[in-house]
Amino acid sequence: MENKDTEILDRIHKWFIQIDSRISREALIVRRSKLERYMDILEILARAHNFASQGLMELTQLMHKTGLNQSVLKQHLNFLIQQNLVEEQNSSKDKTFYNITERGLKVLYVVVPIIEEARKIPASVY
Repeated sequence: MENKDTEILDRIHKWFIQIDSRISREALIVRRSKLERYMDILEILARAHNFASQGLMELTQLMHKTGLNQSVLKQHLNFLIQQNLVEEQNSSKDKTFYNITERGLKVLYVVVPIIEEARKIPASVY
């Protein structure tokens, strides 16, 4: 099982290199779909999970990285928490941190390639 988890994390890490520029471009776009916003949150938390010792991020950090305001971000985080894709952790200093779950990493592993392939399909001409 560990080899499979390592493989999943390695593939996600490779995607981050490609995704970094996409997230920067999307932050400039005014309207993103709800799915794209959910995936952005998961990708940012997964990156923190891979590169930080604890992988935890505060709400303010997520706001800056996603370009979402606090109320919208909290709504999205609540949905992701209900789906067991993100977990909320409270510190002793009354701070709340967010971390991606193993299930969240697996969802990224499945959904990101589908989204990337879908973007390659040209819009149909009517």
